[in-house]
Amino acid sequence: MPRILVADDDKVMLGLLKTLMEMEGNEVVAVTRPEDIVQAAQAQEPALILMDYHLAGGDSINALRILKEDEALKGIPVLVISGMDRELECKKAGAEGFILKPFRPNELLERISGMITQTQ
Repeated sequence: MPRILVADDDKVMLGLLKTLMEMEGNEVVAVTRPEDIVQAAQAQEPALILMDYHLAGGDSINALRILKEDEALKGIPVLVISGMDRELECKKAGAEGFILKPFRPNELLERISGMITQTQ
């Protein structure tokens, strides 16, 4: 069962994402602050990180850059979600994928599955 780190500060969205991932047989670790992403990734060794661009206290781009500069963490695929088109910025920072909100649950699950499969 793949472990997915989900970073989102919207409790409703976080609950929906967690339920969706668990229904697919994934284990979910959730964080709500950008400063918790790297620490959680180090401790949990997820198969994928799904992070919202905007989190309480700032955006998640700095955490993304730190992840991609860390030898032990840079191989973890990162999929960023946002209500604003930040795809170019996220890809430049190292994200392997980007999805614009609103998205269809099936679209998200397909992207996640494909990204996890590519790293195995």
